[in-house]
Amino acid sequence: MARSFRTIRVREVMTTRPVTVSPEDSLQHALDLLDKYQVHELPVVDRGGRLIGIVTDGDLKLLTPAYPLFPAQEEIRQTLRDLKVATAMTVEPVVISPDATLLDATKLLLQHSIGALLVAEGEHLRGILSVSDILRLIVAQHET
Repeated sequence: MARSFRTIRVREVMTTRPVTVSPEDSLQHALDLLDKYQVHELPVVDRGGRLIGIVTDGDLKLLTPAYPLFPAQEEIRQTLRDLKVATAMTVEPVVISPDATLLDATKLLLQHSIGALLVAEGEHLRGILSVSDILRLIVAQHET
């Protein structure tokens, strides 16, 4: 029998080892990671592992130079290597506790119209909960 979103905890569904970036990383590096790992969000952590923000594929698209500005592909790549994640990241991301219910997490995702929540305890990142994680659970619950 499928468990309720009222009893399932975020820690049971979240991705526990998300791909992360630092604020000093280039936008090109962040784009490469999004493509390589097929994710849409990257938590931003400092050298001590402290959570300081999030950068999404949407954030990066907003800062990616458009063709008319830089007609040469190499110019675009160089610009993306020069710009840092700190210029594109959201510094006050929506965060949830690993002990919160999946219902609370789903409400936050809907309320903020976002695709993922950072899961943290204090200043430390514990994981990420994406809409895809929730959809995987729903499919698994209904296939059995």
